[in-house]
Amino acid sequence: MISLIVPTRNRAFTLKKVAQSFFKQKKVDEIIFVNDGGSDNTKQIIYKINLKYPQVKVKYIKNKKKLGAAKSRNIGVGKAKNKYILFCDDDMYLEQGYAWKCMKKLLEKKAGAVSGRLIYLRAGESQQAARNRFGLGTRKKNIYSPLLLHYNHNAIFKHDIKTPLSHAVILTRKDLLEKYPFDPFYKNGNGYREESDYQLNLFVNNYFNIVTNDCATFHLPWNEVQKGGQRTKTFERIYWSFINTKYILNKYFKQYAAKTSIRLSQNTLLFLWFLYFINKEIQAIIQKKYFKCRLFGNRNAF
Repeated sequence: MISLIVPTRNRAFTLKKVAQSFFKQKKVDEIIFVNDGGSDNTKQIIYKINLKYPQVKVKYIKNKKKLGAAKSRNIGVGKAKNKYILFCDDDMYLEQGYAWKCMKKLLEKKAGAVSGRLIYLRAGESQQAARNRFGLGTRKKNIYSPLLLHYNHNAIFKHDIKTPLSHAVILTRKDLLEKYPFDPFYKNGNGYREESDYQLNLFVNNYFNIVTNDCATFHLPWNEVQKGGQRTKTFERIYWSFINTKYILNKYFKQYAAKTSIRLSQNTLLFLWFLYFINKEIQAIIQKKYFKCRLFGNRNAF
């Protein structure tokens, strides 16, 4: 059986939308919600949903103060009863069968961690419509960019594929989490890289991650997750993303470079990542402005 762990902070409004998909997962008989010092009605929302699914045991843990998602994940692992652990974020839907399909792949491939495809919903889009649009991916690119330590969620591929990193919604083993726990360094700022740290730790210690097309997780549209969690303003996000990427490179660069045959220096990788990230932030700002302009235009049309 599988224990599902969800770190959360002031996201009752998103859990109200997505949490039922957690309770519907085959092989999941325990869900652990770790409230990271939040102040909203998360507890009430969770137990109200749990009434519909009494076969699933809920454990609700509330940190007295904000400890960060990494530490919250470790706390959840310590309370988990099962050998297999699935992590999910509080703004994600899980496709039916996500948990057991990932566990099946984990056992078959003898992997360290397994995840399905990550699909970002568009405003007003159903999960089925998003699945149809996404297909096997939407862009012809490699699943992983080793120089950027970046997982390309929309890359096109047909079969299960090995990658050093994927996204945050992974299934893994409790014994590995106890051996390579999440690093609480990432508690400040936006928490960028905290799930990457665990996966990279597995990679440099000769475990591998699998991404499969057999299941998917759906991220809520960006306009529905503008508060709560670890959201930060643009410049603060850039700052902490840089600090955290520098930190993860300091931890793993020598082992990572050896396993990936990278011959560039650590500082060169950091510089390349920074150029990529700044461009990504600029594109995100442009897209948000475009969305708001369209929305404003639609309102004026009435």
